[in-house]
Amino acid sequence: MTIMMKKTPWGSSYTGSLSRGCQQCIAGEKLVVLVTTECSSNCFYCPLSVERKTSPYSFANERPIKNIEDLRTEASNMEARGASMTGGDPLEHHSFLKTLEFCKFLKQTYSESFHIHLYTRGKEIENLSILKPYLDEIRFHVLNIQKDLPKIELATQFDLDVGIEVPVVPTKGFSYYCDLISHFTSILPNKNHFYFVNLNELEISETNYRNLLAHGLNYDQNNPSAIEGSAKLGEKVVKWASDSISTPVHYCSLSTKDSVQLPNRIYRIAKNVKLFSDVIIPDGPDKGLLVRGVIQSPSADLTHLRWTLIETLEIQEDLIYIDTEKNRLLTNAALLDELKDEIKILFPDVRLGIVEEYPTYDRLQTTFIPLD
Repeated sequence: MTIMMKKTPWGSSYTGSLSRGCQQCIAGEKLVVLVTTECSSNCFYCPLSVERKTSPYSFANERPIKNIEDLRTEASNMEARGASMTGGDPLEHHSFLKTLEFCKFLKQTYSESFHIHLYTRGKEIENLSILKPYLDEIRFHVLNIQKDLPKIELATQFDLDVGIEVPVVPTKGFSYYCDLISHFTSILPNKNHFYFVNLNELEISETNYRNLLAHGLNYDQNNPSAIEGSAKLGEKVVKWASDSISTPVHYCSLSTKDSVQLPNRIYRIAKNVKLFSDVIIPDGPDKGLLVRGVIQSPSADLTHLRWTLIETLEIQEDLIYIDTEKNRLLTNAALLDELKDEIKILFPDVRLGIVEEYPTYDRLQTTFIPLD
């Protein structure tokens, strides 16, 4: 049995087809919903940030969900075609009702074709029967093959696509992942559903790097965000799978997430939230970032400043905005560069610059070029 192994330009490899959830993620169409940080597994490689772990809120992408309308706002901003329910573990006891609320709301708001997948350890798999009407795909994080297989086998009895999704930990070794995949395929029923295995490149974060080092793992010199040997092992397992089994196996690189999935999602958001004066970076590693001209003043009233510039320099009203959250005016970057000297004559104490920033809820600024 041989199934061709395919490679992507961004370092991933796979056999067969990708799950619908993966296809939407890569296209940037998936709303990422962090339902909970509740999890009893305590995996040493968990990369979840301190900010997320200590927050009282769930998150839709970068937006805290303070009420259900925040979920709608974020999904609409990116024109989401699906959502992934992550954690923690969205099926665990204290998180399940919130998971159910979110899934039900999204399905009822955006239609039955809105694709929802969920990550779980499967500890409270009995909750799946209640959630099933609002779920399309489930992915199990396996820690113990023998103990976890019965939970996965139970899930295959439902009308769901079912998969395993685990990080590639080099110290576990090649045979561990081959055994995991073989055991998984041995319990799959003869049903018209999609069954799959996802292997993720092991990620380093500020919260897990000490644990990773303590377990004898080192960062990859070619990619400091990844663990050395994870990519090589992941691709080796996919190559084995292409020669040995018919179940699709997908190794997903960090470059796929950082250079493809995230920019595609950011770009979708940018198109919907941009101001008339903004310019969107259309491609490359900064795809989706907004280029803006900013006017900051330590003393001037922003409303007065805006109207003075509109009337004196004949700037279109829809080319200059008050940003109350960051206490500044926003305008077109090229226009600001053209008018910078005249603005400084009118208001000598203002600070002018061109910024690049994310269109997301947190509006992270990556670049500031002063025009003073």
